[in-house]
Amino acid sequence: MQSLPIWVKKFAIDFVETGLAALLVLTFVVPTTVEQAQEVAILVGAAVSGALIAAFRRAVPGLLAWLNEKLGTTA
Repeated sequence: MQSLPIWVKKFAIDFVETGLAALLVLTFVVPTTVEQAQEVAILVGAAVSGALIAAFRRAVPGLLAWLNEKLGTTA
């Protein structure tokens, strides 16, 4: 884990934190029909997707800096 770039570590932490918060809210939903279970599955997918997008958005500056360093394009 020490060899991973810092932007990867930040991405993972942000994804887990945001995803857990979104999914914990859904623990209050108890579907009673198949249709409700499908709706909950869509909500879970949206929560995980939202967490992924938020984590990626926060990790982009570090990713770009890392790429510039690795590709030798820094000024």
